[in-house]
Amino acid sequence: MGAMHCAPTTTTGMGADNIKSVKGDFLIVAGLDNTPEISIIIPVRNAERTLEKTLEYLQAVDYPRERQEIIIADGGSTDRTVEIIQKWRQKHDYIKLVLVPSCTSPGHARNEALKAVTGEFVLFTDGDCAPEPNWANEILKPFLDDPLIGGVGGDVLTLRTEPDNPTEAYCEQTRFLSVSGRCGVDANGYFPSLTDMAPHEVNGGNYSPFFATANVAFRKSVIDEIGGEFWHEPTGEDVDFSLRILQKGYKLYFAKTAVVKHMHRVSLEGYMKQWYGYGYGHPLLIAQHATDQLEILLQFEKPVSIKIPTKAKGIIHVGSFQLMHLFLATTVAAGAIAAVSSGALPLFVGSAALLAVAAGAYFSPCLKLKPARNILTWCKIRYLTNWAFIRGALDGCKKFGTICIEPSW
Repeated sequence: MGAMHCAPTTTTGMGADNIKSVKGDFLIVAGLDNTPEISIIIPVRNAERTLEKTLEYLQAVDYPRERQEIIIADGGSTDRTVEIIQKWRQKHDYIKLVLVPSCTSPGHARNEALKAVTGEFVLFTDGDCAPEPNWANEILKPFLDDPLIGGVGGDVLTLRTEPDNPTEAYCEQTRFLSVSGRCGVDANGYFPSLTDMAPHEVNGGNYSPFFATANVAFRKSVIDEIGGEFWHEPTGEDVDFSLRILQKGYKLYFAKTAVVKHMHRVSLEGYMKQWYGYGYGHPLLIAQHATDQLEILLQFEKPVSIKIPTKAKGIIHVGSFQLMHLFLATTVAAGAIAAVSSGALPLFVGSAALLAVAAGAYFSPCLKLKPARNILTWCKIRYLTNWAFIRGALDGCKKFGTICIEPSW
């Protein structure tokens, strides 16, 4: 990785003489001398809506103040974000502020914060997140059991901020951002090791072993070993970071009890933009990490992967969303032909029936969402975010030269 070109301004509330670094094994319950120092990094930009709540929740985290620092990296906020941080720093000297006025991405902000780290373990969350009181203890426990664990991630649930907001309600009920179930891991346990670096392993999808930086901790020594920073690309940095740790021979562990709640986007437009960004970064991850193969992933109850060795590497998901559009196109075409030739009528009827089956399969999960009277709203959110995800990946394909058709929900 190249050197960063921006020079951040750092203000701290904790003198270097007061910092103690504890190495080796630890027992968090054994007392202060055996408790490791941790650094909590939070990148922010224009986070005034949620940051105060995040800091309130961090105040309630049950971990010795003498063994923690909170480093907030502001990437050029134009709202009251910095004012809020400064207000909290006046009361709490373990909060640091790193200003990154020419920040290009969240990864860039995290890199500048990493330069100020003193802790043995680095915990990451975001300025729209709310860690549970036992978060730090629960996310650190697995490190003691296995020295080859390089990163531990916990689950990400929902914290509602507007009781009647449909976007938040949709995110909560669909468990948006929840880690549980990724790579088939639902309870405490290890994520799988990398195998052949197929596109589905590295593209940041549900089969990729990675932890989002909303809720993850890494050994500082492992961060240093993989280069000490996130990549400089605008998105996908958390996936890339986890993959590099696995490639070094370390393990990733899911600690389900280490919970952070997320305050999601409150508008459909913002939610769609978030999914677009995820999709945009996936072709880049494939370009950087996948082996030379084109993978077709059939989204049955148990997915089926067909791998074709080729220099044109990428992944094509085939699920109800893709089939719905395919059958829509064939139905329209068959209908146009049937209008002038009765011989095409069976083709039209058959295609329309398949369209109905695919659409029913795609939208049926919306029937489980409450309240039922909002069914059209749930279907709209489901469809538009899935389309934003796919559209982002298509734009990323043009930029990074790989193939990526994102999955159906």
